Amino acid sequence: MSNYVQCTMRRGNTEHTAWIPEKFAKVGKYIRIKEVDGWKVIRAGGKMDKKYVNDRSQDYKNTRKASDI
Repeated sequence: MSNYVQCTMRRGNTEHTAWIPEKFAKVGKYIRIKEVDGWKVIRAGGKMDKKYVNDRSQDYKNTRKASDI
């Protein structure tokens, strides 16, 4: 089973936090996110199972869908 790691990446003046596959979660490594190169991993934290991360990624969307008028 693969794990995901919560990482903070920086590109220019922009920071982005996301769960990324463990093999890419190396501080100092440059990665590509959705066809955009140049994101540098500046922090790597907690580790979670891929299925759990994917399931939780939909929670916000489902809550919004249920609560929007």
